[in-house]
Amino acid sequence: MKIKSALPILLFFTTFLAIFFGQSTISADSIKPIQGIQTTVNHKDCLASLSIPKKTQQIKADSKPEVSETSTKKATKSYSTLINLARKQLGKNYVWGAVGPDTFDCSGLTQYLFDNAYNKTLPRTAAAQYAAFDHVSHDNVKPGDLVFFSYNGGASIDHVGIVVSGDNQMIDAQDRGVIKESYMASYWKPYIAGYAHVMDLK
Repeated sequence: MKIKSALPILLFFTTFLAIFFGQSTISADSIKPIQGIQTTVNHKDCLASLSIPKKTQQIKADSKPEVSETSTKKATKSYSTLINLARKQLGKNYVWGAVGPDTFDCSGLTQYLFDNAYNKTLPRTAAAQYAAFDHVSHDNVKPGDLVFFSYNGGASIDHVGIVVSGDNQMIDAQDRGVIKESYMASYWKPYIAGYAHVMDLK
């Protein structure tokens, strides 16, 4: 009688243990991910999915490259350098073919002045200097320009002087030496062949 009454209890207990141990194994699939975190196959996929904002350099609207003032302005040589050097040659003797510094012919003088005042090389002869530079009219002649003369109506260029002032004055080397005189004088004016602008002077 006691054994029969104990069987249902034993059977219940055995069934309970069987059910309990049968459910005690937890599979990985039964674990749900924590809310807000997605599982990935490997960490590389996770890193690739991250969006990292790039740091960009902000440039002010007024931040422009600095430009030297000298590069934006046209370089201009001082006229006084040329005229002062020309005046120092006054009184020196004329010698045909001479290029200074003690004696000059006409084109030797103009070549010497530009070379020593501005390190600018002029052609050797008056004819070559006449052909080398842009010509200007009489009304547009400025100090530092060259004035040319021809004794045969322009068939050849025979003489050159350098304009040194706005009142038709030039310094040239001729038979009387290096002198300052007017190129509009009666003995010069009829032979003027033209004028040439060598460089900008202020």
